[in-house]
Amino acid sequence: MEPHENTTLLSPLVGTTLDSASIQHRLDFVQYVLEKAEPWYRAHLTKLYTHWRDWNAQFFDGQMAEPYLMLSTPKIPRALGDCGPISGFGGKSQIRIRRSLLEGTHPAVFPGTEYAAGRFVYVSDVLLHEMLHQYQQEVLQESEPAYSGHGPVFQEHANRIGALLGLPPVRSCKARGKDKALPSCSHWPHIVRPADFYRGALRPPEDKETPLALALRAFRALSLEEQQAFRERIAVSASEDMRAVRLQVHKPVRT
Repeated sequence: MEPHENTTLLSPLVGTTLDSASIQHRLDFVQYVLEKAEPWYRAHLTKLYTHWRDWNAQFFDGQMAEPYLMLSTPKIPRALGDCGPISGFGGKSQIRIRRSLLEGTHPAVFPGTEYAAGRFVYVSDVLLHEMLHQYQQEVLQESEPAYSGHGPVFQEHANRIGALLGLPPVRSCKARGKDKALPSCSHWPHIVRPADFYRGALRPPEDKETPLALALRAFRALSLEEQQAFRERIAVSASEDMRAVRLQVHKPVRT
């Protein structure tokens, strides 16, 4: 098959279509990452793509093609990762994982080389979560927007995979019915992993830091673009405050 032939590949499940040009571009992207990406990115993405391929075969019957996998900032500021049906340049299926999780600058994890292996395990679980969203979008065509992607369909397949991994069940993101006491699948699989699964790299909820330390860690976890936007906003706020002070100082005094 020629790389840009106008044909489609049909999913054996429900007939999801992906044109061959999109498939080929994604394969070319992966090849570039594995061979020519900058060393830090190449090292981590090579391992993540290995996990992706293994899990695609093990949990999804090999029905998906490798996505654009990037270590970059998700759309939602608090998100660890996301899976978008369209990439930033118009390609199909983009998975983004926050690189600060690997670097150790994210507030959820401990810094230091001694926790690097545990941080990677944590990031691998982010990938598994986003793979399930890719499966929803590309194979099942059930993105569940009313549940922000974490509805009964996501719950069903999270529990299917979880059973193979020996994990307890989860509910949809809406606590209702017989499953309302279960953990939410919005945080699967992290929320049902054993406490020691991430090798001590994950900060416990009760871990205390000073407000300043938390603020600094949160700031460092932002992308360069987000940091610049924050600085600009602070500068504007300070300028507005000074203008208000000047107006107050020079305000005529009524007698």
